[in-house]
Amino acid sequence: MVFRVSKSALTGVTERQSGWQRQTISAELGECYVDRFIIEPGLSIAYSSYTPYQDLIEESTIEKDASTFSLTYGLEGHSRYQPKQTNAESLIFSPQHTTITTFGNSSGQRLYSANKTTSQLRILIDGSVFERYQIPFEFQAEKIPYPRQHRYTKTSKNTQHYVNRLLHLTLSGHTERPLEKNILVLNLLSEQLEQLQTNTTITHQKATMSPRDEHKVIQARLFMIQHMSQPLSIAFICQKIGLSESKLKQGFHAIYHTSPYKLLLEARMNKAWEMLTSGHQVAQTAYAVGYEHPSNFSAAFHRFHGCTPKSLSSSKRC
Repeated sequence: MVFRVSKSALTGVTERQSGWQRQTISAELGECYVDRFIIEPGLSIAYSSYTPYQDLIEESTIEKDASTFSLTYGLEGHSRYQPKQTNAESLIFSPQHTTITTFGNSSGQRLYSANKTTSQLRILIDGSVFERYQIPFEFQAEKIPYPRQHRYTKTSKNTQHYVNRLLHLTLSGHTERPLEKNILVLNLLSEQLEQLQTNTTITHQKATMSPRDEHKVIQARLFMIQHMSQPLSIAFICQKIGLSESKLKQGFHAIYHTSPYKLLLEARMNKAWEMLTSGHQVAQTAYAVGYEHPSNFSAAFHRFHGCTPKSLSSSKRC
């Protein structure tokens, strides 16, 4: 059995402590809630904890003028956001991983596993904040038809230190030094400013690409995803698409802010996670995402997700 609820199912707003508000889902579905705190207009933090009694699908629709830049720090358990657009990839959220995503006007659904706690700390920044601080950023929601994932990486030790301290202040109701959580949030945000500035330079590089080359780079990405079960190489992809290796690599950095190899690895590991949590066997999954030997796949999956594919396929959890 699967529970399917809309975002509006988060009801019963209650005041936890000064400035904090809690929204909960019906207790009949499990212990699922989100605590929110507004730092300043357009900048807020949210701590979510979901432990559904059955697999849970939470549908959501975002409709507003300004886009939202989301820094998500995975704490416990896995979840997945699946956009309704057929050409958009699912977003994976994992423990000890930082995910950076931009949301515009879009609709999709979040998936949570039964009897497994999934908790996350998110910093949510409206595009208007970036405009106010004159930070280069696409803040018009209508220009972002589906979520854009800018980064998915292991949370650094320095970042984890800030996250742990912010969690302590959030969960303990600590009232001393009231400005500390504001400072921690701004510190976490400032870690990403360099990346945003780098992306601005990359965007300039993208502007110098010809429309033909940009189209071929997009074709290359789709080709990689559609043929991930094959043993792909950069040379083979370039030959199929009709683009030089240097232009392919430059194009991937300009458009997707990553290398072709890293994007392919991420696509394979995310597809593998979906297959394993859907009940597929490890060997079957390994072959489907391009690994000739399941043992090599298991090692790569463990490095990427922090757990073995066998543990995930047997219990739908890491």
